[in-house]
Amino acid sequence: MKHKILSVLLAFTILGSAGFTARAAEIEAAGTGYADDVAVVAADYAAVGSELEPDTALPSAYSSRDIGYVTPVRQQKYNTCWIYSSTASLETLMLKNNKRSGHLSTMHMNYWGTVNERGNGWHRSISDAGYPYISLGYLTSFGALTNSVFPESMTTSDFETLKGSLYPYVSVSSIVYLAASDRDTVKTAVYNYGGAIGNFHYYGGSLNDSSTAYYFDEEGLATNQLNGHAVEIVGWDDNYSRLNFNSSHQPENNGAWLCKNSWGPSFGDNGYFWISYEDKYLFDSRFGPSYAITGYTDMNAVTQIKQNEIYGATYEFNYIKKLNPRANRMTYANVLDFSDGYHNVDKVIFESTAEGADYTVSYIPVDENGVPTDNASLWTTLAEGRVEHQGYICAEIDNISVPIGKGAIGVTLKGSGNIGIGVDEWLTSSGNYLFRPESEKGQSFMIGYDIEPTDVMDFYKSILNDDIGGTFIIKAICTSDEVLGDIDGDGEFTIIDITLIQRMHAEMIEFTDRQIRQADYDNDGEANIIDCTLMQRKLNTIV
Repeated sequence: MKHKILSVLLAFTILGSAGFTARAAEIEAAGTGYADDVAVVAADYAAVGSELEPDTALPSAYSSRDIGYVTPVRQQKYNTCWIYSSTASLETLMLKNNKRSGHLSTMHMNYWGTVNERGNGWHRSISDAGYPYISLGYLTSFGALTNSVFPESMTTSDFETLKGSLYPYVSVSSIVYLAASDRDTVKTAVYNYGGAIGNFHYYGGSLNDSSTAYYFDEEGLATNQLNGHAVEIVGWDDNYSRLNFNSSHQPENNGAWLCKNSWGPSFGDNGYFWISYEDKYLFDSRFGPSYAITGYTDMNAVTQIKQNEIYGATYEFNYIKKLNPRANRMTYANVLDFSDGYHNVDKVIFESTAEGADYTVSYIPVDENGVPTDNASLWTTLAEGRVEHQGYICAEIDNISVPIGKGAIGVTLKGSGNIGIGVDEWLTSSGNYLFRPESEKGQSFMIGYDIEPTDVMDFYKSILNDDIGGTFIIKAICTSDEVLGDIDGDGEFTIIDITLIQRMHAEMIEFTDRQIRQADYDNDGEANIIDCTLMQRKLNTIV
């Protein structure tokens, strides 16, 4: 990932060194010449990603489509291939895990990924192209709605009216950035999780006459010449014939990826096509990371995401290592409010490219001013592990209760290499904001490096001369003490609750908003007969 342009000498080893400045990353946007679809391209990003080792010998050919792990192909609206590919990938993972999927809402993500009334967020309109980071931020910060709850017919007005009243069906908890130059890594991701996201330069003349095979062989295109397109890769065939591609431009060897597109079922092979292993711009790092969604959390009435930012990572906060190359340990902490009853920590999610570093997740008390204590004897260890891959890391906590009120969730990274964590810093293009966060003091703190707990906004101001700053990507999935399905509010899930939902469906009684949320057992946005059946099955297992 490209880091902010720094004026720094490696000799700087103390936090207060003068001359360490930064300004927002300047992103070069791609051309938008192709009418049907184009994705904005992030320029000059260094290659990122982890290599995955397969658990078993990979077959020469595989297809999630043939196994039934895919939802029907859709026709994208606007320049939003990055939305359709990411939601399709999550749908595939859910189907692979035997979870009822159907289509997830694309339009809600589109509205979410636009500039808000305060001038913050992603500076794009709903018809503009976008970045993979918008999808990654949305799916980990909000989650995903079913398409029945927020269909494509919804308007901007609907989005604003329903804001705060819609609850996600699932929330993504783990994402792997892929070292896509390693073919077995992509194959392993597709084999293990059903699909992976690949981006490439699209030029219509490189598609064969039947629209089923694509190969672009012209090297040396500048970023502003690229027409980016995102697809879900759902399979491969090492023996896919090179002769299937355009006769005037064919790869040297057989082999291709099977891609689920978002241009409707009339395109290609019922909406699918093949792209050669040798395509010159597939997985190009200028498109941002290639990735696989590897985990998600079912959301319901008793589950909530605690977080200070909603946009996900746009950068890696690696300034400590730049200030002091010998630094090998840092704690990053977000102060969260557990006052509303959601105080049982089930998972902690953080973004990092510090592959190989050890991590410790802790609950850290805060003082009367909301500052985390640096007295480690007062910290409660929630989880320990190793950053096994670059991307969004999920630490399983298993519902450990933390004190009601304000407290901090800290992630300590330790290692001889990278010890940075994700942050939602600002981006510009042609001198204009591409992304602007909503960071505030009192949200994120650094602890360690021989300094007292330091508000990251003070760090940005004093060290980087940056008034906008950013917030660390640390989120907690928490549950309340309530019981799902407890419609009558007596603290238990009993046959009486089943009777109440049956009476509601018979239009004998009306439910409050709280009761509807409790009755929506599968959290698809509706309290219906399916929920009643699920509740009856659950009650039978309890009894």
